[in-house]
Amino acid sequence: MSDLFYQTLPAGGYPADATAFADALEDVMADGTHDPAGIAAALNARKISAGGTSEWTAERLTTYLAQLANA
Repeated sequence: MSDLFYQTLPAGGYPADATAFADALEDVMADGTHDPAGIAAALNARKISAGGTSEWTAERLTTYLAQLANA
């Protein structure tokens, strides 16, 4: 059976800030927050920086997620 994670991993892997972002995103969503504005607020409260962004908005969040999906 193939491993989907490694099939979609970009050459060179993800940057460390993207990994920290992913961990924080999992925690936020596990707490029950699923809307982009709520997730952005929770990332700001946790002081998560990624993709050149340290102040999250719903728009920046969706843009960053799209960039990661297309990496």
